[in-house]
Amino acid sequence: RWHDLMRFVAPFDDSVVHMKIIRDSTPNQYMVLIKFCSQAEADSFYTACNGRQFNSIEDDVCQLVYVERAEVIKSEDGASLPVMGVTELPPCIVCLERMDESVNGVLTILCNHSFHSQCLQHWEDTTCPVCRYCQTPEPVEENKCFECGVQENLWICLICGHIGCGRYVSRHAYKHFEETQHTYAMQLTNHRVWDYAGDNYVHRLVASKTDGKIVQYECEGDTCQDEKIDALQLEYSYLLTSQLESQRIYWENKIVHLEKDAAEEINNMKTKFKETIEKCDSLEQRLNELIKDKQALERKCSQLNNKVSKLGNELKEEQEMNKCLRANQLQLQSKLKEEEKRLRETCEEKDQQITEAQEQLRDIMFYLEAQQKINQMPADTRQEIQEGQINIAVAANTSSTGAITKTSRRGRGKRSK
Repeated sequence: RWHDLMRFVAPFDDSVVHMKIIRDSTPNQYMVLIKFCSQAEADSFYTACNGRQFNSIEDDVCQLVYVERAEVIKSEDGASLPVMGVTELPPCIVCLERMDESVNGVLTILCNHSFHSQCLQHWEDTTCPVCRYCQTPEPVEENKCFECGVQENLWICLICGHIGCGRYVSRHAYKHFEETQHTYAMQLTNHRVWDYAGDNYVHRLVASKTDGKIVQYECEGDTCQDEKIDALQLEYSYLLTSQLESQRIYWENKIVHLEKDAAEEINNMKTKFKETIEKCDSLEQRLNELIKDKQALERKCSQLNNKVSKLGNELKEEQEMNKCLRANQLQLQSKLKEEEKRLRETCEEKDQQITEAQEQLRDIMFYLEAQQKINQMPADTRQEIQEGQINIAVAANTSSTGAITKTSRRGRGKRSK
């Protein structure tokens, strides 16, 4: 706010000609363009205020840079600063006096309205005296209702710091008052304080003694200021004691509820712990049984693996033996075929020899029989047979050779007779 700015530059009010507040792109960040009467006064302000904290509460520090010149563009292009020496400055709306160049300490705020810095400092409000533009910090992402998350019409509890939305949104701030009896809440946009118990605003307001209406307190002089301070101290003391008492009752009740909930949770946790221990014991027993079963299965598996390896080796040996036997079988089959072939040839030769021997034996037997018969015949017949001849005709086959020969011989013998 401009009150904080004017308090910060108060030691240099006599050397300041004009101040212009410029909005930055980020929320709640502002720049101030200050024109001094001379370069020496600008240097002294730079030496005294550069890197200095604005106050003891905030960590932000003042960062100063020198500006060589400020160019002013046309009004249709978005100009906001008046051209010095060309445009007549309007009168200060607070004191109704002209703001000429001879007057120092002219302040231009964000809404481009200019005032005397001293006059604006006495304006005890956060809005512009002309357009009522609010110069309070803008809501940021961190400022949102704790329950619903909205960022409009936010109120912060002055007791515990709870942020809730107003009664025209979701009434979370009022619900917080109903739950905790925290009476006072401040609106974040204009810093006005609301009393839920009295159902009215209480910032810088007092009740009139005549009609009891709420009016803004105004007074002049040191006596009035002392009375105001004493009244504020008493009001603050009463407020503090009442709120502390309500807070004590609230937190004691909350502690009782928490103790009951904690006791119930402890009992539940104990029962769950016992059940968990029993489950762990049963699981341990089951685990031991499974470990034993696993060991037995591992032993069986190792035995089966040994058997499988032995059977595999035996299978390999049998396969090799089968290969050898197959090879031997093929060799023996080939030899058997050769032997059978030889046997058939031998049998054929023997059959031929037998047939020849039978024919020879038949001839011999025929010869012997014929000789015996001839010997049994008379001498004349034997002589005639001896002088005779035997003609043997060519036979059609060898099987009837003996019979033909015998017949021919008989026929010859008959002829000889």
